[in-house]
Parts: sequence; C-alpha cells; structure tokens
Amino acid sequence: MLQFVEVPKKKKPEKPDGDANAWTLFWLGMTIFLAFTSALLPFGAYLPVSLSVWALVIFFIPLLFIGINLLPKFGPIIFLSVFLSLLGGGVSVLFLGDFVGYVSGITAINNITPEEAVQLTQYKYVFLKDFELRPEDGGQFRAPLLLRNGPQGPQYGPILNFRYAPIRSKLKPEKAISLYALCFTQENKSCQFSSLGRGGSILQESLWESQKTEWKGKIPPEDSIFLVWRPDLPSSLIEKGFWSFAVLVGFQLIWTVSVFLPRFKE
Repeated sequence: MLQFVEVPKKKKPEKPDGDANAWTLFWLGMTIFLAFTSALLPFGAYLPVSLSVWALVIFFIPLLFIGINLLPKFGPIIFLSVFLSLLGGGVSVLFLGDFVGYVSGITAINNITPEEAVQLTQYKYVFLKDFELRPEDGGQFRAPLLLRNGPQGPQYGPILNFRYAPIRSKLKPEKAISLYALCFTQENKSCQFSSLGRGGSILQESLWESQKTEWKGKIPPEDSIFLVWRPDLPSSLIEKGFWSFAVLVGFQLIWTVSVFLPRFKE
C-alpha cells in the first residue's frame, strides 16, 4: 500500500538573485560609511582632537553591533564596510571637519581687529586686520609637549621651544590686549613670526605643562589668548580638504571592488 502513496517532493529553495544581493550589500555599506563619516563631521570641526577621538570611539561601538547583526545575512564582508567606516570617521575627525568648518565659515572668521578677536574665542581660526606684531616685547619659554592629561597623570612628549609676541591694534597701538601670537619648534631651535601671516588657530587647550615651564622674559597673564601663528593656514586647510575627499573616495572604491569583483568572476 505504501507504493501507491504519493510522497510530495520537496521543492528546492529558489536561489537568491546574486546581482540583487550585491546591489543591496553595496548600498547598505555605502549608507553605513556615509552616515558614520557625516555624523563625526561636527566633532572634527568644533571640538579639539582629544575630545573628537573619544567621539569616534563612542560612535564606533553601535556601528560594531550593527555589523554583528548583519553578519548572518551578508557574511563577513559587512565587516569590511565597518572597518572602512572607522577609517573614514578618523579622516572626518582629523582632517575633513577642519576643512568644512573653514570653508563654511562656521569655525573661521576673517578680517577682524585684535580687540574683536579677544571677544570671539569660540572660533577655531581667526584672521586679523589692522594689527601689528611686537616680537621685541614678547618672550619665550621651554616646556615639554603635553600629550594627554588623564586619570593616571599627564603624559609628556618631546621638549619644545615656544615663542610668543603681543598683538596690538594699529588704531590703538599703545593699548594692551591679552592676545599673543605663538610659535613653537624643536629644542635648541628658534621659530620666527612671518610677516605674511594674518592669523592662525586659537589655542583651545594648553600644549604645555605650566609647572614644567621655563620662562624667559615677561610672563603673559593667565587669561591670555594664544593664536598659533600660521601664514600657510588657509592653503593647508584647502589641501587638507582635497586629500580628505580623495581618501574617502578611495575607501569607497575599495568597497565597490570588494562587493562586485567576486560576482564578475562568477
């Protein structure tokens, strides 16, 4: 009797469309990359590097969990997207954020007087007008580079020579302003203030440890604002943005080749 019983044949599961899966994987990885990189742009533009790196670490934790959840469906290749997103976030924090903030004018201000610069310390880059430097009224000091000030104590880098010069307004040259141009170089060397410069980056956090500082000359007041003097700052920011975009495009090319090249070989 069992011979007359018709046993239904099991249907083979339909093979997934490889091209469709490849495109889905490609756009998913692209979305993860662009979202992670864009989310870190404000941190790179506004915050110091030490805080921006912490933002990169904190944002990477949920990104890693997203990759783990997508692993059963898309395979280990999804972790390549996560890794490239981490590298892209680093580029965004360290380089691209500065470029975007400068070009958009969010973190940079141009053509202001020294008196106005003292009141606009929320900007990251300041470019002056109607000013003069007085290196002869400044001084210099020697101190180790402060790399990090963590719970286990400060960590120091090499010893640097710093030089500072008061910045005065041409309209009121005798009026003292708590604004100083700053440059630094290696030990046993001396840096110079270029007359072609118009400003630089406001020092948001100290680069040196005050207790290990050896001053030569008049010590600036504690509430002084230091402007790291960079005559090549505008061109360097533009170049930084160009190379940042080039690197990000290179990451996307790596992702595209990794997704579609195995399909073309098949």
